[in-house]
Amino acid sequence: MVFNLRRFIKFLAVLSFFVPLVVVPSTYIFPFIVPKILLFRSLVLLMLGAYILLLVSNWKEYRPRLTGITWVVSLFFVSLAVSTFVGVDWYKSFWDNHERMLGLFTIFHFVIYYFVLTSVIKELNDWRWLLRIFLFAGSVVMFIGLLQKFNPEMLLNRGGSRVSATLGNSIYLSGYGLFLVFLAILLFFKEQGGYWKITCILCGFFGFGGIFWGGSRGTVLGLLAGLFTLLLFYIIGLKQQKKIRIAFLSILCFVVILISGLFVFRQTNFVKQIPSVGALLNSSFTEGTGRTRLMAWEIAIDAWKEKSVFGWGPNNYFYAFNKYYNPKFLEFGWGETWFDNGHSAIFNTSAVQGTVGLLLYVSLFAMPIFYLWRAWRKNAIDVHLLSISSAFFVAHFVHNAFVFENPTSYLYFFFFLAFISAQISNVPASSAGGRSIPVVKEPQKSVSWGPSGAVLVVILLLIYSTDVNPSRANKLTLGAIRLLYSNPTEALVLYEKAAQTSTPHIDDIRNDFSRTVMQLIPQLVQSKQSDLALKLLLFCLEELKRNMLVHPLDVRVHLQAADIALQLFQAKKDASYLFQAEQILTDALSKSPKRQQIQYVLAGVKLQLQKPKEALKLIQDSVDSDPNISEGWLRLATIYYSLGNLEEARATLRSAKANGLQFEAKDQSTIDFILTSTDVKK
Repeated sequence: MVFNLRRFIKFLAVLSFFVPLVVVPSTYIFPFIVPKILLFRSLVLLMLGAYILLLVSNWKEYRPRLTGITWVVSLFFVSLAVSTFVGVDWYKSFWDNHERMLGLFTIFHFVIYYFVLTSVIKELNDWRWLLRIFLFAGSVVMFIGLLQKFNPEMLLNRGGSRVSATLGNSIYLSGYGLFLVFLAILLFFKEQGGYWKITCILCGFFGFGGIFWGGSRGTVLGLLAGLFTLLLFYIIGLKQQKKIRIAFLSILCFVVILISGLFVFRQTNFVKQIPSVGALLNSSFTEGTGRTRLMAWEIAIDAWKEKSVFGWGPNNYFYAFNKYYNPKFLEFGWGETWFDNGHSAIFNTSAVQGTVGLLLYVSLFAMPIFYLWRAWRKNAIDVHLLSISSAFFVAHFVHNAFVFENPTSYLYFFFFLAFISAQISNVPASSAGGRSIPVVKEPQKSVSWGPSGAVLVVILLLIYSTDVNPSRANKLTLGAIRLLYSNPTEALVLYEKAAQTSTPHIDDIRNDFSRTVMQLIPQLVQSKQSDLALKLLLFCLEELKRNMLVHPLDVRVHLQAADIALQLFQAKKDASYLFQAEQILTDALSKSPKRQQIQYVLAGVKLQLQKPKEALKLIQDSVDSDPNISEGWLRLATIYYSLGNLEEARATLRSAKANGLQFEAKDQSTIDFILTSTDVKK
């Protein structure tokens, strides 16, 4: 039975490697994330059940091995848990949302995954096969990315030049490719047969291609940092092989000279056209997305200063972003005004987990390198495992400095941590250096069907409640959203079924359904279905009010609820809805004092409530916060005009043009009317 349990765990581990391939576009909201997470969590719970039975059969052999890496993983999770419950929104920290699904609950599964692998997989040959299969599975993902280069519409890629394969984000693809490159190099040096070496070269090629097909500049920088580390460690490690050390040193010097040359000539067309490299060398932190990323990092620093010990709580960067929102974000378009992540694992971690979490996060990369170095000094591992593994940890850390974690990155990172921990622990596994540590086997205890059945029942109940039910609710919600456009009444019935299905993501379900209803309302009004539109609006307003109680700091929900209240005011001519909108928006503005979107909408409400001075102050504040936003000047001029102050309205528009602001074509008729008007309706 013990043998079968171990085989079962290995089988489940192999299945986990293919989780990144899972994408179900027609069934789930966020089809690239939700099915992956639900499947992975189910696999891990099955692994946990089998592992519990192994512990019962032989505690001494299968108990967790407390290596330095294991301590860091454990402490990092403890820190994550503390930050979750002392943060500003524990519910979001614990569950996250459908778009990410990386709350504390999911991270716990990755930690279990790590513990089971390090405790059960002990033989070097087993690890070698797992590494081989992981490399193959990843190469399939990269191959799909290659197919998307020839068919940009494949798998919802929407014709983009940067592809994402089955991962849903090109950055994720590049990061996965980075891991596969170093995994292929490691296996190449470990394999004995020529067939396997050729396979490693081919898979490494796909990984290398994935870095550039994804087009992430941060990943390219991570690759360069990793290769530099690789060469440096080989130069240090190959003490007795002077010719090879000289060769590696020459390569290192050549790479440095090459990169320096490319940087000097970065403005030439030749360099600019090099995929990813040209974009990296010509990156700027003063314009475009580079500037908005820098501002997001600055906000992370402000957030860290306020809550420097344990931070705002995992997945709560958005709340800090709102509080310290920089009005200059709007200069780069409305799409750049919503950040739910610091776009840097380092800065984001400092904001949401504070100093404690950041130090432990960095330790997840530094501690393995330290123990690898110590093991190499003791001749327990060879120079290849030391150099290549250390290079990967450096490369992945640099890559993460410019992006954020995702389900696939957590999968290969925790798997590789488990592999390294197993190689340096005192377990009866052969080290990569070829040594085995003999251990006297303890007799296995037979596990009766009673405990086995009890464990199975508990695990299946957990899978049903935490994975199957959320899956059902997600699919029902998508069905309801699709049905809205053809049969809104039946869609509402289907939505009720989704809402009654036990899921921690009921808040996402409410938001997604309400957002779709708002898009449908004009169509219903146009088709003379005003009563149905009114019914849907009233229903969604109550649903969003529930979300405001769960997430009182989420200004997106406030804006959505206020929009519905304003629609209801227009439909029913009931001033109470106008006052509701004012109250909701005023509350939102207190949580994000400089966000123009709130100021603009609230100013409109104030005008309807005959509070022109308050409206004027709101728009004036937005202009004072950032005079480079033309929409603010136009709104200011319009309010002056509505107040009967024609000269001030004209002066406002002239000042805007004098400052070099350009107005959109759709606004030109309004501007011309104000500038040429001779009378103001008071």
